[in-house]
Amino acid sequence: MPGTAAGLGVQNPFDPVENINGGVKLLHRLLEKYNQSIPLALAAYNAGSGAVDQYGGIPPYAETKLYVQRVLQYYKAG
Repeated sequence: MPGTAAGLGVQNPFDPVENINGGVKLLHRLLEKYNQSIPLALAAYNAGSGAVDQYGGIPPYAETKLYVQRVLQYYKAG
């Protein structure tokens, strides 16, 4: 993931501000890529956009399915 961090302008992933800013940039890019689909953007954030593209949706990984489900629950509880 160092390549991803560098592409997002994160020089020190242990710096909380840089880390959060990088994560927000990545999520923004993924939302754009997946036409504002929050579930697909979350799946790509967790498993990588290659996996989402390969499966044409949320990959059949237990970890990713659970991640998307939990984040959506928090989002809806808002």
